Amino acid sequence: MTLSRAGRLLLLRVAACAVLYVLLGNARSVRPNPFIPGAIVAVNMVVPVLAGILFGPPTGFLTGVLGTALNALSPAGSAFERLAIGPHGVMGYAAGWLRGRAPAPIAALALLVGHVLNLALFTLFRLLPPGALAGAPLWTGIVYETVIGVMSVTVMAGVYRLGFEPTRS
Repeated sequence: MTLSRAGRLLLLRVAACAVLYVLLGNARSVRPNPFIPGAIVAVNMVVPVLAGILFGPPTGFLTGVLGTALNALSPAGSAFERLAIGPHGVMGYAAGWLRGRAPAPIAALALLVGHVLNLALFTLFRLLPPGALAGAPLWTGIVYETVIGVMSVTVMAGVYRLGFEPTRS
């Protein structure tokens, strides 16, 4: 069985984005979130969103699921990462769905989908105490990460499009 050109391109994009997700997830330069004690700025969450915005819902979804699953098996893996597999897939899909319907900064707000689903699962599986959801530091930290993520995705999508997509006349 041979894959079509579109299937091979999808596979290549997902593989490249999943590797990028894992590399960012294991980066030693990742900084702590200054608002949430014990948390880091999850820079790798931008990868499924960027994949969705640039290449569509299937690539965003598969990048989120595969990248997060591989990262869960890496040295950076944790119970949090294992629970984030589904939310990061949904987040990448949502960004891809918003592609073409909204500008990149608005589509990048799909990061909030991932954060909210993560928090719901972390609370459901008792990795996060329910009382933490009522605290201002948690929400300030989520806003902080989302702003950084939206800015990063917007810049990276713009640079990619300048370099790789044909101009429209």
